[in-house]
Amino acid sequence: MFFADTPGASLQQLPADAYSRLAPCLSLLGMACTHLFSHSAGPVPQQVTALTGLDAAAVATLNAIDSTPGLQHVLTERPLRLFDFVVVGRLCLESPLATPVLAFVQQQMQIDTAQLRTLQEYCEVLSAQLQQALEQHLAGPSGAAALAPLHRRAQQLRTLFEQNAETLRPALPAVVTLGFDEGRLQMLRLALLLVQELRHTKSSHPFLQALPRLAALSVAATEAMSARLAAIHQTDRLELSLPELVLLYQAMHVCALAFVSDVLGTLGMEAAFPTTATTPNQTTGSSRQAVAGLVVGFTRWVEQEFGQEPSVQIARQEVAELAGTLS
Repeated sequence: MFFADTPGASLQQLPADAYSRLAPCLSLLGMACTHLFSHSAGPVPQQVTALTGLDAAAVATLNAIDSTPGLQHVLTERPLRLFDFVVVGRLCLESPLATPVLAFVQQQMQIDTAQLRTLQEYCEVLSAQLQQALEQHLAGPSGAAALAPLHRRAQQLRTLFEQNAETLRPALPAVVTLGFDEGRLQMLRLALLLVQELRHTKSSHPFLQALPRLAALSVAATEAMSARLAAIHQTDRLELSLPELVLLYQAMHVCALAFVSDVLGTLGMEAAFPTTATTPNQTTGSSRQAVAGLVVGFTRWVEQEFGQEPSVQIARQEVAELAGTLS
């Protein structure tokens, strides 16, 4: 092990070849952190900065280290900054950000998949050792009392990455651009709202028990799409990747099944999602038919245009199984 010679004090005075031995690991961690702050939207970069002070400028400074004396200087002057850099870099490489980062590394180094995996495994081991050595270095003679805040800091960062993993997933190419009239836009918003409400409703109803099996309707993905739809207007156009389109496809099916069955009534949710008419000449039945008509038009279009896609076929089968709980 690189840090095994003088445990607990191995970072007080680095050997002359320390940088050259650590360089591949530091470089990969640096690429991961750079990608986080340069290419990622969403809450993670902002909250990492709020928790640690680490930002794009700080990462660039650490990436500029190119010698053992430079590394020793950071260890002496800013050891906690280096600790945060290592922790965040490791978390990036455990997150969806790893895919574009490793692809970039492979392209830049012109190495094959086996060589990339060897490099990745080497860096995983060495970065774990480096994090542990930094903990001991920061704790000093205080020992466990000083380690507790560092462990808590690392756990806060891990929780941040885990809870927001979907926001770190690389954007997929758009497969369609949708325009809306007001009725269809409101219908999509309603469908997503209904999915969220049903997910949080405690009940032994078979429909609710089966709902989590719809793979496209993850909590994070549903919330993200709800936020996107809330921000657009009737005249706007919305670019959707295939997973996002499948999400809306399944959400619309869930909405239709809930409205044309006894689900809302059984769960006492008719007041929150009324199907009664808004005009004297309409009936509850005609209102439900209007909902069903909007849903069917959208879902049939998805099946006609993208029915050959495996993800759409899987989504359709999951919806059929969900419908089976109502029979």
